[in-house]
Amino acid sequence: MREDYIKEFSGRIIGIIRTEDNGDQAAIDFPSRRILGFYRAKYNHTTDFAGRVVAQGNTVVNFIYQEKAKHNNK
Repeated sequence: MREDYIKEFSGRIIGIIRTEDNGDQAAIDFPSRRILGFYRAKYNHTTDFAGRVVAQGNTVVNFIYQEKAKHNNK
């Protein structure tokens, strides 16, 4: 398992992409460590936390930017 930090231009961490050995990924909000969505390598699709398919291919990093946008609009 590997974790990659997603940062703003300023260097502030806004999320984490956790990659499993089989290629599956999870988008994690930082600092709450709440899981936002998943990429399932076997099926080549991205799902939200509830398991609904939201895209074909790997778009899991979008969950982190969407969460950041929600916080900026408050």
